[in-house]
Amino acid sequence: MVISEQEFQIFSRQLILKEFDEKTFDYIQKQHVFIIGIGGIGCPAAQYLLSAGIKNITLIDNDRIHITNLNRQILYSINNLGEKKVDVAKKILNGINPQCKIKTIPKKIDERNIKKYLLKPSIVIDATDNWYSMNIINKFCVKHSIPLISASVIGFDGQVILFKNTKKNHLCLNCIYPNINEPNLPRCDTVGVLGIAAGLTGLIAAQTTINFFTKNNTIDNKLIMISSKSMTITHIKVKN
Repeated sequence: MVISEQEFQIFSRQLILKEFDEKTFDYIQKQHVFIIGIGGIGCPAAQYLLSAGIKNITLIDNDRIHITNLNRQILYSINNLGEKKVDVAKKILNGINPQCKIKTIPKKIDERNIKKYLLKPSIVIDATDNWYSMNIINKFCVKHSIPLISASVIGFDGQVILFKNTKKNHLCLNCIYPNINEPNLPRCDTVGVLGIAAGLTGLIAAQTTINFFTKNNTIDNKLIMISSKSMTITHIKVKN
């Protein structure tokens, strides 16, 4: 395992765990995670993935920080209003491990640019908040056999699911939610959202990513439902 003395100290407590031996940790550090949507889910997901040893992350978001983001988007403060989310996130995240490699793309993903920006990801975390983006990302990942974690939150409730997108066992977002036209989904700005619920959803998305890289198969074909209000996590088995 080739890591610096500083990195060894940063991750020393994690490396005590038998699940993170030299080979496994070296593998994790070589993976490239793309996070689309650096908001209430993307912020904690990015923070904890870096804290778990992920070194290569691409952050994609075209938005700027608004005061209404601050109850749940934990990488930002009142001093960052008006700044690009990806720029502030990169600065904060670099403080966890200065040797990480964070790329930022201040663009909105669409059908015209997705091929240009999603270059060789090990996995994609979709933390966007609209069906248009989710559908485009899902189609691209299915077509190119890219593992995809879809994560969303509203009110007190979040959900996370991993799609491995292997050619033999097909299961994707459109299999679960077969909407041809964009559905009228509830949004945070109309029905509300608890910051804690978004945070829990981001943490589950991060842990799902680590489980995938460490070959932990307990999450295969399961929709993870998180309720912050009732303090429950439910696994719903999804058939191919």
